[in-house]
Amino acid sequence: MTRSLPIMRRLIEDGNELFLYTSDRPLIALKEEFGDKCKYIESVEYPNPYTKNGTFGLRITLMMPAIINAIIKEHKEIRELSKELDIDVLISDSEYGVFDKEKPSFFLFHQLRYVPPDFLKILRNQTERFNYFFRNSFTKFIVPDFLHDDGLTGNLSHNLSYLSPDTIKYIGILSDYETLNIKEDIDYLISLSGREPNRTILEKRIIEQIHDLNGNIVLVRGMPEGADNLKIPGVEVINYAGKGLRDEIMNRSKFIIARSGYSTIMDMVELGKKGLLIPTPGQTEQEYLSEFLMEKRYFYSVTEADLSLNKDIALAKNFKGYKPSWKTEESVDKFMNLLRDTVGGAI
Repeated sequence: MTRSLPIMRRLIEDGNELFLYTSDRPLIALKEEFGDKCKYIESVEYPNPYTKNGTFGLRITLMMPAIINAIIKEHKEIRELSKELDIDVLISDSEYGVFDKEKPSFFLFHQLRYVPPDFLKILRNQTERFNYFFRNSFTKFIVPDFLHDDGLTGNLSHNLSYLSPDTIKYIGILSDYETLNIKEDIDYLISLSGREPNRTILEKRIIEQIHDLNGNIVLVRGMPEGADNLKIPGVEVINYAGKGLRDEIMNRSKFIIARSGYSTIMDMVELGKKGLLIPTPGQTEQEYLSEFLMEKRYFYSVTEADLSLNKDIALAKNFKGYKPSWKTEESVDKFMNLLRDTVGGAI
């Protein structure tokens, strides 16, 4: 969700009426971010494939019939809303049912090819066909990555076999963080995110080791503001960080510890931060990104089970990070220009 925030902000700033279609924690967070600047519609919820035992890949494979059913239900609802609200343009961040074939519809996604679990790895290239099936549903696939040298996503969105290059636009990274001229006085920022129960599992594992670290430590839990407070001696604990506080904390931080979700990776690249990546067990996309970025010597990663904060942080500090060709402001410009070219300058 966070990667879409700069696009949402630009659309609002340019005077567009914005309807946000989502649910659960993202809905709560967006209401806290934007208040009455836009309208909110609770969306169809997809089945939750996350488990405690790290079988994400297997579970999501087995759940595909239920997921496809949710996409069909979502699309039916979107078509009705598109007509009822007289929507001009639809922008989907990873939601396959959010399109209207009669109107410009853009699909923002960094995973044009899926990474299946090991027992299905022979089908890795074939997973691109799932996105290929939707090629006529969306006006354009928008990839928040760079085209050259396999970018930050590697084979997730490069070296494709089926999707034609003219259906894809690589716009560069998207991050809601702004660079601030501020002193880096936080030694370690631990930024938790993602769905339950995996968020809590990592939180507990980190808390077990957090006192092995020396310095100024901040833990952002990635929970709504109404959540119960957590107290850890010597650590500043924040449940939810809104836009202003988020920018400040991230800019003040010398080193980031976080999941290897792609939005988090783009945030680190935007601000030029080094960090330690911990993929969600069984979530094959995060595991692939961790391996790819480690092979490129951009970021060090470690599995949740093998996490040893002191040792892994020392190793991670030797990695070079990633120098982007341009940053979010230019990426949003590229996206807005694409929208204007498509709808005739009406955005």
